[in-house]
Amino acid sequence: MRLFGFKPEDGGAAGDTMPFFWDGEWHIFYLKPRIGAWGFPTRTCNDLGHVVSSDLVEWRILPDAFGPGGPGSPDADGIWTGSLVEHEGTFHFFYTGYNREHPNQQRICHATSLDLIAWTKDPANPLFAADPRWYEPIDWRDPFVHRDQATGQFQMLIAARENEGPMLRRGCIALATSDDLARWDVHPPLWRPRLTHVMECPELFTLDGWWYLIFSRYSEHAQTVYRVSRSPDGPWEARPLDSLDGRRFYAAKSCTDGTQRITFAWTHERTHEKAAADWEWGGHFGSPRELVALPEGTLVCRMPAALAATRGPAEAIVVEGQWGDWRQYDATLAGNAVGTYGYAFLDVERSDLWIETELEIEAGTHSAGFLLETDDGLSNGYEIAIEPLARRVTLSRWPHAMDPLWQRLAPGEIAEPTVDTPLVVRPFAIMPSDNRYRLRLLSRGSMMECFVCDQVVLTFRIYEQAPRPLGLFVQEGRARFHRLGVSAT
Repeated sequence: MRLFGFKPEDGGAAGDTMPFFWDGEWHIFYLKPRIGAWGFPTRTCNDLGHVVSSDLVEWRILPDAFGPGGPGSPDADGIWTGSLVEHEGTFHFFYTGYNREHPNQQRICHATSLDLIAWTKDPANPLFAADPRWYEPIDWRDPFVHRDQATGQFQMLIAARENEGPMLRRGCIALATSDDLARWDVHPPLWRPRLTHVMECPELFTLDGWWYLIFSRYSEHAQTVYRVSRSPDGPWEARPLDSLDGRRFYAAKSCTDGTQRITFAWTHERTHEKAAADWEWGGHFGSPRELVALPEGTLVCRMPAALAATRGPAEAIVVEGQWGDWRQYDATLAGNAVGTYGYAFLDVERSDLWIETELEIEAGTHSAGFLLETDDGLSNGYEIAIEPLARRVTLSRWPHAMDPLWQRLAPGEIAEPTVDTPLVVRPFAIMPSDNRYRLRLLSRGSMMECFVCDQVVLTFRIYEQAPRPLGLFVQEGRARFHRLGVSAT
């Protein structure tokens, strides 16, 4: 199977990933919600699923590692996120044990294995809970363990909340240390920036001379963000491109084979897969992403070379110009829309698609890009726009939100007000000097990922289906779509 669009075959969801590279294979342990009485995922009571690959392309499903314990155990109500480390021939899995009846609902637990398949829970579980000297009792989860090369000690980063400060900004990253992976000492927070409610799924690693602190937040825009420093102790700095993706690519965690560092995450789904329903925790896996450090410390994502090489042969495309001047020159489609909005539709079947092009945008042009799930009159739909003047990529949806007064004054003209847009905004770290933007758009079911210039990715869900599944546009200028092709994902 391929990772993009994967979730358990029993109809459940895929949750937080805990990747680990060992002996030539990429392992992903992940939270796998149990199916409840009504046939839907429980979202909090999780088993620990397991998939593995030798090439990042083809993955196979292995038996679940382990699940919740019996009544009264620290993980009676679910296995929550953790991490793996190998030490002296034994694999150690540190995870969050969830027991909703206990005053400390979330506590750190431990399991061991000799083969990454059969696991034994530590009889000493739970190892420890939140220390009330510094932390609130409830939020104490997502342990990330690594070895401090300077001291030789093991460090554990934990998603926690301070026990004082602004109520909605107490999220911090707690620190615990150990010499033997058995006895742990809890310390004051490694970082307490007072930015968010909880800094979930923390991760710390070094790449090309920089240290990166990764975490996910749900109380603002649900996304995975990072901070950068020259030292593992901080101070931690932001960059203009301060997240791994836009909204809905969540709880990203990474590992390395010594050559490349790959991050994995999941994409939220809506309740019952309905377009206007609430976002749920859990969904499907996204594609693997390679993390690359730029010289000034910005962290960018790109499609791994092994995955890029799997694109199948491109199919012939019929282009239907609707507005503006559209002309075909061999393998190039040129759009001229100076002073207006030009658009064309591609005659493709709605299916799992891989659309690729090198988009050349003439200097001074407002924007150009893809149209998704729209209609002939552009009254509804989505737009992925390269905006050179604003130095960003956006995903927007029509109709845009309108003030209620004007909505009432235009009855029948706008079918329904929608959320404020753009839905996703991704600034460029580096603008291409030749005004050429390589775009790879992947779709599978409701999932969509767009890789741009080997540095930014936009991930989202599109549940609507409209008469025109795919199109192109140019706004107020000229653009050329070179080597435009559509393949199956």
